[in-house]
Amino acid sequence: MSQQVKPWSQVASQRDRELHLKAPEIKRWREQEHEAGSPSDLEDFFRVHGLCFTCKATGTRLDPVGWDEKVPLFEECPVCGGTGKLSIQ
Repeated sequence: MSQQVKPWSQVASQRDRELHLKAPEIKRWREQEHEAGSPSDLEDFFRVHGLCFTCKATGTRLDPVGWDEKVPLFEECPVCGGTGKLSIQ
């Protein structure tokens, strides 16, 4: 594990918070794109908005990479480098 590792207590506070707040926006965007006949999958939303789909914009791998006693440890996402964002191409 050469990348930064974080315990669940640090990951839990940020994980899914941003997506939870954006859920209505995501739903609206997907409906509009679908009605327009454009790609409208969740992965399309992430790509168009420069978000990392691999880590679901959390900045960490979704599965623990190890354990510290009973505490799961999560590694930063190798695709986005822990930012949760990608450059829009």
